[in-house]
This record gives sequence, structure tokens and C-alpha cells, in this order.
Amino acid sequence: MSICSRFGLLLLPLALSVTLSGCGDSKQLEEKIDALERENAGLKATIAEQALQLKAYKSLTAAQGSLPDKTIVSGSETKSDSGSASGSGSNPSSNSGANSSSEQPKAAHIFIDLEEVPQADMIKDLDKLGLFDGSSDKFDPNSPVSRAQYIEWLFKAYNLLEPESKKIRLAPQLKPVFKDVPDTHPQYKYIQALANAGYSIGYEDGTFRPDKPLTREELMGIKVAVDVGKALPPWRSQMEAVWKFSDAKQVDERFTGYVHQDFYVSGPKGSNMQRAFGSIGAFKPKQPVLRSEAAATLWQIGQFGDTQNTNCQSALAKLKG
Repeated sequence: MSICSRFGLLLLPLALSVTLSGCGDSKQLEEKIDALERENAGLKATIAEQALQLKAYKSLTAAQGSLPDKTIVSGSETKSDSGSASGSGSNPSSNSGANSSSEQPKAAHIFIDLEEVPQADMIKDLDKLGLFDGSSDKFDPNSPVSRAQYIEWLFKAYNLLEPESKKIRLAPQLKPVFKDVPDTHPQYKYIQALANAGYSIGYEDGTFRPDKPLTREELMGIKVAVDVGKALPPWRSQMEAVWKFSDAKQVDERFTGYVHQDFYVSGPKGSNMQRAFGSIGAFKPKQPVLRSEAAATLWQIGQFGDTQNTNCQSALAKLKG
């Protein structure tokens, strides 16, 4: 093919550029055409590569879109401790001198060790609300929960489920309530807040014993006091009558009123006792509470039939709404 014929096959922009040089210098034109052809081939390769990258990006985006949503819920942390001794609660909203907390919300994550755990659905509901800290994919459901850890969970759960007007406030301006919980303790602010709100959560010797495993009777004394918002007197006879536990005599007198009242603190998934332990004939009041059992009690806050009663299902529904 002659140089002029080959030139005639080029597109208009190329034709215009080479026409300026004329057809006389065939070697120069050959070099220009070869250079342009190489550049054109390079552009085609770049376009093909970018098309592949775009396709890969779209595939990745589609895969991410099929993953479960990670709900992040904002909430102010403002609750107080409730203790293993008999709980006497005051109206949390009356703590006008306390400051609100402004902790960052936590993202929900998927726990891989909840298979065959009876309380798994309730734990997942709470996790979607951002209750549990940490990035671990394990909940460790069968380990005992410490008294301090449960107070932290209770504080956060209460403030996640209750309206702003009922949230429990922190009390950073007060001196430490318990001599074994200094302000450097990780759960100090939660223990301090619950105590300031009026819930008796410690021991008669002025200690809280934050690292001690929470017992079943202590759990009832703490959680039921928060549910009903006040202290309850002992009531062994009625406790034994409604629950009919074979080991009812082993329950410490301080907690009998709370264990009795829990029979009536019920809801869609039962009472605290039923959500945590299921159907039982023996209470085993001194037995340590497992993390999965403790978490199940937090799924509902308040008494059955109370207009202020809230639970995870309604909280999650509001988020989706």
C-alpha cells in the first residue's frame, strides 16, 4: 500500500495533522503514523483495563450491599448502679444536678459463639442497639459476669430503651461512694451513677466488690429494683408461694421481696427470671450468673403493663420506622 493510500484510511483529526506536512516526506510520515498507532493501541489497552476495574468494583459493591446492616444508635449514657444488696430506687429523672454522658455509639457486630445459646436472639437485639462494647466477634456467653460489668450493661440498656426524660445521669461531681471502686476503675462512672440515683447496690461494709461474680439473687435485687423504681421489703412467704422453688429457703432475706416481685415483672419473653434461666424448679440463688443470662434480663426494662415499659423489640421498631 502506498503512503498516500495508507494515509487516506486515517480518521479526520489524524488526516488534518499529517496533511500539514504533506505527502512528500514518506519516512517522516511513516514515523508519525506508527507513533499514532502505538498511542492508539495504548489507549485501547488502558480503556480495557479500566473497564475491568469498573466491573470488579461493581461486583464488590453488590456483595457489600448484601451484608447485614450495622446499625449505630446514638444515646446519652446516664444511668446509675443497682447492687447486690436490696435495691432502693429513687426517680432517676430527679437527679437534676448530675451531668449527661456523651459516649460515642457503638456499631453492632456478629457474635460467632451464640449457637445453641437460648438467649441468643435477645443478645442480638441488644447488640443491634449498640449495647456491647469491643470489636471481638465472641460474646463468651457461658462465662460468669462480674458485678461491675452487669452494672455497666444495665446503665447503658436503661438509657438506650428509656426516653430522654427518664435517663439516669452520671454523677462525676461526687466523691466515690464505695471504698473499693476508685475513680480509676473502668466501670466507676456507672457504679457511681446508679448509687447516686438511689439504688442500693453495695454491701453493708461499704464495699461494692466490682470483680466478684454476680449471683442470681443479687441479679434479682439489682434488676427488679430498677424495673419498679424503688426498694422492696423482704417477703419470703409470698416469694415461696408464687415461685415454689425447692431451694427457696436458701435465698437471702434481703432479696426475697425482689424475687417475689419478679414474678409480676413480665413481658413478651417472660420475667427477668424466665428470660435468664428459663423454666426452673430450683433457683440456686448463690450461683454465678452467666453473661448470656445477665444480658437476657436487659432485653426488657420496667414492669409488664406499665405504660413506660420498653424492650428491645419496640426500640428496634422505632429505629426501622
